[in-house]
Amino acid sequence: MADAPITTIRISDTELQVERTFYSFASKTDADAFQMCLVDGSIDACYQRHPPVSVRPTVPDEHPDDPNRGSTISPSLGGMP
Repeated sequence: MADAPITTIRISDTELQVERTFYSFASKTDADAFQMCLVDGSIDACYQRHPPVSVRPTVPDEHPDDPNRGSTISPSLGGMP
């Protein structure tokens, strides 16, 4: 039986959200290497191979599997009825 997939969201060129933690890297190359490592490796192993410059937890009510997190949908101001 395979391990459960690791939820990874690319926040920016140098920042990733992995499960409930944000990882920041010095460069896009470092973030890319960490993200690619997670395909076949564990978070701990990838952390050792590609250490981030900072790590911080997500906000408790933030859900990494919600693609709409952080977005705001506003009602249309005019336009077609």
